[in-house]
Amino acid sequence: MRVSICGCGWLGLPLAKHLVQIGYETYGSSRDRNRISQLAAAGIHGVELSLPIENPQAESCDGRQGQYADFFNTDVLVINVPPGRGEDADAAFVAKIKSLSAAAQAYGCKRIVFISTTSVYGSVAGEITESTAPVPDTASGKAHRLLEQWLHEQWGEEVVVLRLAGLIGPDRHPVKFLSGRTALANGAEPVNLVHLDDCIQAISCAIACWPTQPVLHLAAPSHPSRQAYYTKMAMLAGLPLPDFAPSVVVQGKEINAEQTFAVLGLEVTHPDLMAMSPEYD
Repeated sequence: MRVSICGCGWLGLPLAKHLVQIGYETYGSSRDRNRISQLAAAGIHGVELSLPIENPQAESCDGRQGQYADFFNTDVLVINVPPGRGEDADAAFVAKIKSLSAAAQAYGCKRIVFISTTSVYGSVAGEITESTAPVPDTASGKAHRLLEQWLHEQWGEEVVVLRLAGLIGPDRHPVKFLSGRTALANGAEPVNLVHLDDCIQAISCAIACWPTQPVLHLAAPSHPSRQAYYTKMAMLAGLPLPDFAPSVVVQGKEINAEQTFAVLGLEVTHPDLMAMSPEYD
């Protein structure tokens, strides 16, 4: 099994290392030439790759069979590319992913796992299951939804979309940005978060078993309120407590991922968000 990961950052790099450990031939891309040697030290075949790829179809036909061919002629390509920020970032994100998909098809990639986001559901309230219709209301959510649909048109049954809730894990936790702030809104709304370890396990399971369900999503099964959760996380981290404004109870969205757990045969490593301390220095 050969797996290529486009985007070896906070999620992609530990995912690549895990795939190496379980015996997959693993390729990883980076825009930074200096990082290629770091990938190689972890047993990952590093490829310098910048997006968008210019003329991706031509690249496969001009006789050059180097790094691009090795990277894209793969059993599974995991697309894990952040949308970026700034003006026109979302349009640029769409162009990047479309060029990546075209190159993958040109070089003979067999399957795609597209890492998306639960922000495609927008501000819809109540329980959200995998069959809930997306109603994105942010530029990023709309861009991800457009790409989900486009990739399904291009790849059919050979693409799986995995929508991730808010990510937490080593050196990453939103309490860092809420600590000490005052009059925060929506304290009664449930949180939807998922730990890095569970993301890696879910992607690994999808690669290994290739689910027939084309759209999956991932969130921890516990959904404490924003006020309860971030107050406790600040206490555990020794940070100034956030202050939440009094508000009426507002029902936010709650991501129910039980179907995804069942489809992937996944046993969640971190089911109880309140039991985990923030992991950052």
